[in-house]
Amino acid sequence: MKFLVKLRAYSRLGVSSIFDVLVYRIGLKTGLHPVLKIAHVPIPVGDYFGPFVLQQKGLAATPVWQGRPWAFGRPIAAPSNDPPDWHANIVTGARVPNPQDHWHMVATFSDAVGDIKTVWEASRFDWVLAFAQNIANGDAAALNKLNIWLSDWVEENPAYYGPNWICGQETSFRIAHLAIAASILGQLNAPTDALLALVLNHLRRIYPTTSYARGQDNNHATSEAMALFIGGLWLARCSFDADIKDEAAVYVAAGRALMEERVRKLIFPDGGFAQYSIVYHRLMLDSLAITEYFRNIWGVEKFSDIFYEKARSTTDWLAYFTDPITGDVPNLGSNDGAWLLPIGSGDYRDFRPACALASTLFDTQTHFADAETANELLLWLGIEPKPLRRINYQLAKIFADSGIAALNCGKLRIFVRLPGYKFRPHQSDALHVDVWHDGHCLLQDAGTFSYAAEGWQYFPSTAAHNNIEFDNRDQMPRLGRFLYGEWLQRGTASADKNMVVASYTDYCGATHRRTIIIHDERNIEIIDEISGKFDVAILRWRPTKPLLQTNENEFANDVFSLSVIGDTSISRQQIVPHKASKYYQQSTDVSALETELTSAGKLVTVITIL
Repeated sequence: MKFLVKLRAYSRLGVSSIFDVLVYRIGLKTGLHPVLKIAHVPIPVGDYFGPFVLQQKGLAATPVWQGRPWAFGRPIAAPSNDPPDWHANIVTGARVPNPQDHWHMVATFSDAVGDIKTVWEASRFDWVLAFAQNIANGDAAALNKLNIWLSDWVEENPAYYGPNWICGQETSFRIAHLAIAASILGQLNAPTDALLALVLNHLRRIYPTTSYARGQDNNHATSEAMALFIGGLWLARCSFDADIKDEAAVYVAAGRALMEERVRKLIFPDGGFAQYSIVYHRLMLDSLAITEYFRNIWGVEKFSDIFYEKARSTTDWLAYFTDPITGDVPNLGSNDGAWLLPIGSGDYRDFRPACALASTLFDTQTHFADAETANELLLWLGIEPKPLRRINYQLAKIFADSGIAALNCGKLRIFVRLPGYKFRPHQSDALHVDVWHDGHCLLQDAGTFSYAAEGWQYFPSTAAHNNIEFDNRDQMPRLGRFLYGEWLQRGTASADKNMVVASYTDYCGATHRRTIIIHDERNIEIIDEISGKFDVAILRWRPTKPLLQTNENEFANDVFSLSVIGDTSISRQQIVPHKASKYYQQSTDVSALETELTSAGKLVTVITIL
């Protein structure tokens, strides 16, 4: 039976994606993959960034890596090594065994280190952007620190050896951050020989494995396309070696073609993105914006009309889900702490700068042009904002391709995850409801926490969401770390006036139909109808602030009250400990109100903003 479930899941992934991944893995195992035969470029002795001449005054710098370790969008309690230990888990300090091995021999997930992202984090080079901002603001010591850290990184991570060369996407982030730092410091058109050699080594690592990135059908390939395009342009413009210029032209063409193809396939007609994740949506959008930023700087041929149509649509999509006051977004889908542009004073959870940059580059107006953090990013990059673009928050809106519906009324916003997937789902979260008021989340998604640390399996599960769990199982059976089987099909799904209705029937024959109604900006009604094959059904509501019981079926905190009643006997109703993760590698204790039924019936939840 499990074999058939896997077979059906693989068939949904697509033949071309499976082929790309298999060729890559077989090539590594046999030693025949071209990526194992690339030659590194010797790095000349000398600084990576030269003296800074032009002075930028009055611009706020990022909080990232400012005198303290930083990881996954927040400062962390870790040893303040200067430079960091590039081969250690930045959270626990555990080191990768045998970091001198070629990258393809290093385990991605191991008991010794745990989540490999904790090792990669310091090597994403977001500190390069931080130090560049400090230098531009007159901190003379920051230039020396930047060159020392880069020299140490190169010495400890010789080309293609060790954990920090495993992933082509991680390699791509470094190219983007080096190029943006050079732009901030006015050294883009006159880079040092050491910096160009470092970029070339990175391009040679990325290029042979782009088919594997493409096979993932996620943001890996858009990141790698960005790096190939901008890194190739950089070398083509600045190298004095004819052979390297020819090599660079290959990377530019490959990056352009890959970006065009991925944008066409992975961005939905409604502007959503194939990974069903708002954090990963931003990462993809930033990759597009950085690509266009450097295309403009070097004045090369534009991308296709379809590329720009998709770019505008996917920018508007993210802006719709971004709160205009706080910049925060619902914590829907995978959240691994990715933040490609930590420039200016904004927080990791502030998505307004990303929307402002992309809209300014791709459209005639600027999203959130009235937000200080959004303007800071634009000014650091030398871009003038355009007239403010305001978002029309309709009372009810459905993003059918993306699988999200929204209800809006005054300061009240509700987001509903719809079942039905064109690409592989990463969380078992169908019909989850996020409730927001005045820019703050009231009923929350559990987030992600980790892809490998102990307890990671809970966070993408059905039990970690505001929905119905049947028989203590997920809505879809888990087949691997990043793969579910028996993808849910959408039943009903509609958004009309003040109401959203959606439903599904899972692989065991249990059916859930949910109706969400906004009566006004203080009152919400959610009707859950459950039927079909099940023994126990549990409705969970996960508040960001704990609820206290105030009456038989009523609960409240200082922000809202909530009551749950049923048309059939409720076998259990209690507040139970749970977990939540707003930032990757951070888990906090929360509670959830659980209401349990043992037969088909209807539950009505009434939420009132106090």
